[in-house]
Amino acid sequence: MAATILCADVDRQLFKILEKALGDEGYRAIAAHDGDQALETVRAECPSIVLLDLTLPRRDGFEVLAAIRSLEGELGDTPVLLTSGSRITPQYEERSHALGAQALLAKPVPLDELLARVKEHVKASPPIHKRAAKRRREGPRVEGDLSEIGFAHLLHHLHGLRATGVLMINSGKKKKAIQLKEGHPVAVKSNLVGECLGNYLVRTGKLSKEAVAESLARMQKGEGLQGQILVAMDVITEDEITAALREQAESKLYEMFGWRRGAFKLEIGSRLKRGNTLALETSPANIILEGVRNWTPLSRVETFFAANGQRPVGRAQSPFYRFQDVDLEPEEQALIESVDGSRTLLQICGEDEGMRRTFQALVAAELLELSGEPQAVEAVPPTAEATSVPAAARNGQPGRGESRLREELASLAERLRGKSYFHMLDVEEDAAPHQIESAYERIARKTHPDRFVNASDTVRQMAAEVFEMVSEAHATLLDPQRRLDYMAQRKRGERQAAQARSDQQAVSAEVDFQQGEMMLRQRDYERALGHFARAREARPRDGEYLAHYAWCFYLCNPDNATVVQEALAHMKRAVKLARDQEKPYLFLGRLCKVVGDGRGAEAMFTRAVQIKPDCVEAMRELRLINMRKDKGRGLIGRLLRR
Repeated sequence: MAATILCADVDRQLFKILEKALGDEGYRAIAAHDGDQALETVRAECPSIVLLDLTLPRRDGFEVLAAIRSLEGELGDTPVLLTSGSRITPQYEERSHALGAQALLAKPVPLDELLARVKEHVKASPPIHKRAAKRRREGPRVEGDLSEIGFAHLLHHLHGLRATGVLMINSGKKKKAIQLKEGHPVAVKSNLVGECLGNYLVRTGKLSKEAVAESLARMQKGEGLQGQILVAMDVITEDEITAALREQAESKLYEMFGWRRGAFKLEIGSRLKRGNTLALETSPANIILEGVRNWTPLSRVETFFAANGQRPVGRAQSPFYRFQDVDLEPEEQALIESVDGSRTLLQICGEDEGMRRTFQALVAAELLELSGEPQAVEAVPPTAEATSVPAAARNGQPGRGESRLREELASLAERLRGKSYFHMLDVEEDAAPHQIESAYERIARKTHPDRFVNASDTVRQMAAEVFEMVSEAHATLLDPQRRLDYMAQRKRGERQAAQARSDQQAVSAEVDFQQGEMMLRQRDYERALGHFARAREARPRDGEYLAHYAWCFYLCNPDNATVVQEALAHMKRAVKLARDQEKPYLFLGRLCKVVGDGRGAEAMFTRAVQIKPDCVEAMRELRLINMRKDKGRGLIGRLLRR
């Protein structure tokens, strides 16, 4: 008999995702949404393990756990994993330990970690059926239907579960796939003819049908990608095609916010082939905000408020969700900052459709939290939404470039590394709790890992380390006893100093890399090589650092055949280390040109454009290659006619 997992959490939609994931592992998942129901279910079902949230209504998680431990026999020893969306204090840790919890986990808990914890503590191993065994060989999946969990909530929970893989959604004949990287959409693919590049350019008035038809004919002759051909035809510029590719990819993603029905399946660990790259340098919360504001049908908004309008709304407690970037208007920001849990959604939003959409999105992204129970409402007929159109024209703001984020984060990290917790938060040692809270919120927003999702691995790792460090400073200084213990530990300081040196090395490597880029732009190759060499020495497995070093190494000795071969070897290793970065492919393509490998060069430039559609340098190289091909065919034709 399969082991039974009790998931006690107020979030019904999260349970739907966990139910599928646990089911694919061979477990039977059941739900409870308040403390009394959780305790009754433990008595009735005798679960193998309980996933128990601390903030349950009627009885909180600690009260439920205490009641479980008072039960007679083996039932009182049921393994319990506590979860909390709020800050985990030392008091929480002490109480969970005293009640015999197997662990106290901060939400959101990554899916792979949650499954590993369940497997570690479950009483009875689940039977491995043929279907479950096949799924395990293929990799875990999460399946469900959009009628049970909307697209906005699905994106939010997969972000919280740190899901990496391909999310496939089918609605009738419509099929789409999204590549997720740690819960962030990074590429999308669609089978809709109307969403292909040519039709998109015609529909948006950027090109004529005749120009697109000619580009398709040339594609069938093998002359290259459609975007490259259109640029070569001189009917659109490289900048315009780059912008169109970005808009096309984003519209493929946002269009799904209007879907009411559709089966979804997440194949964890899978990779999407030939998808359109999404250059969304923003948080999933901002993606959800954009989708609900401008793409969700009005009927869906009205249904949400019919069910939840009378529920009180408050600010989120989880630091992970609380500090996501969201693009709010000043009046919206002021209204949200006034939310304190004393008023309902309807009392705050009234009949203002724009404000209703904003609050619905922020609830879906868990920047705001609802209390109480939702009202039962009639389902919206599918036909009512099938004819719905996006709520408003999109007004997306361009994301900031990685170079600016690099500089901002490197500067902030350099200021914080090795400093005391008081210096990190810029507060005095006798600072009051409200001063610590205010300082923490200001800095945490700047260092939240979601702001750096499209950056290199080194930058993202640095962001995660800084965010965790600032969060630890906040938790320590708010607790009186921990603050005293910390101040005593500071006097010894040996471990902290050693860690600071290690962290400073990472910051110095990033600074060297930025200085090397500047020297490279100035064509001072010798000095650039020195900076890249130091960055590479500090971070030998950073593919981008290695690629820039190899390129400068060649530029310093372009006529030396031995140097060229050594640079090629370094660059091939850099490509393996940084498969999602376009620069290593761009540099490798140029080296392939140097050694006369035209086919290899074209493949590398094409891959660079696939990764980053606005990689102008790679687009230019491909355009030159196509021009040479055209010229060569003309010469051969003249010779044959003689």
